[in-house]
Amino acid sequence: MADNEKKKRTLWEQAVENALRFAFNLAFVFIFQSIFGVHNVLPGVAIGVGMTMFPDGYIGVRPMTMSGIIIGLYCGCVIAGQTALMLPAAALVINFLFVLLIMALTCEPTMYKPAISFLLCFVFAQSAPVPPEAFPVRLAGAAAGGAAVAAVTVIKWYWQGHGKDGRGLKEQIRLCTVRKGYILRMSMGIAAAMFIGMVLHLRKPLWISIVVMSLTQLHYHETLERIRHRFFGNVLGILFFVVVFRMLVPESWAFGMVLFLGYISFFTSEYKYKQIVNAVCAINASLVLLDTSTAIENRLLCLAGGACIVLILYLAQKLGRGIMGHTGAAAACRTK
Repeated sequence: MADNEKKKRTLWEQAVENALRFAFNLAFVFIFQSIFGVHNVLPGVAIGVGMTMFPDGYIGVRPMTMSGIIIGLYCGCVIAGQTALMLPAAALVINFLFVLLIMALTCEPTMYKPAISFLLCFVFAQSAPVPPEAFPVRLAGAAAGGAAVAAVTVIKWYWQGHGKDGRGLKEQIRLCTVRKGYILRMSMGIAAAMFIGMVLHLRKPLWISIVVMSLTQLHYHETLERIRHRFFGNVLGILFFVVVFRMLVPESWAFGMVLFLGYISFFTSEYKYKQIVNAVCAINASLVLLDTSTAIENRLLCLAGGACIVLILYLAQKLGRGIMGHTGAAAACRTK
C-alpha cells in the first residue's frame, strides 16, 4: 500500500514538473514571438531549448567563456543563415563553415549534446528567412535571446560553484576537434541537405536538414538505430495524424491536441516515441503551405533523402580511413 502511494506521489510530482517545464517553454516562445514577431518564432524555439539546456547542464567550460560562445553562435546562426540565402553561389561553403564552427566549439562533451540548440537555431533560421528589411529585428532577437540564455547560465553555474572551473576557449576547441570525422560528417551533411533543399525548391527544406542533423551520430550503430527509430516514429505519427486529426477530431481542436501531445512527450526521453509527436506536429504545422497528402509525401521523401546523405557520408569516411590505412601500411613497408 505504501509503495502504491509512493508511486502515485512520484507520478504526480513528475506530472507537475513536466507541466511547469512545458508551460515555461510555451511562455518563452510566446514572449519571444510577441517581442520579435511571428517570423522569428523558429529561432526563438531553438533559443528556448538552450534556455532549458545550458543552465542545468554544466559542460566543463568556464562560465564567461560559455556566455561568449552562446551569444556569438546564436547571432552567427541568423547571420549565416540569411547570408547563405542572399548569396546562393556561396551557400554550400557558408553553411559548411558555420556548422563546422558550431561543432568545433560545442560538440563536446557528447553526452550533453551542447551543439543541438545552435544547430537547431541555424537550421530554423536558414529554412525560414526574412526579408532584408526585417533582418535587424531577427538579429536583435538572437542577440537578446542569447544574452538571456548566457546570463541565466552564468548565474546558475556560479551558484553551483563552477565560477573558476572549466576549460578556456582554446581548451574547448582542442577537446572538440578530436572528433574530426564526426565534425566533418555533420558539417558536410547539413550543408548538403540545405543545398539540396535550395536547389530543389523544397517547400519545407527544414525537413531534410533536420533529419541529417538528428541522424548524424558519433558511431555507426547509433546512426542505424536512430534511422530505424525515426522511420518508426514518422510512420506511426503519420498514421496517428490521419486517423485522429482527419477522421476523429474536429479541425478546431487540432491546436489543443498538438499542445496535449507536446505535454505528453515530456514523459519520455525515448527518441522513437518523441518522433511520433514531432511527426504529428510537423505535418499539422505544414498544412498552412501543403495539403495533407503532399505533406506526408514530402515528410517521407525528406526522411529517406536525409538518411541517405548520412549513410553516404559515413561510408565515405570509412572508405577514406581504409585507403589511408593501406597507404600508410604500404609506405611503412617501403621504408623497411
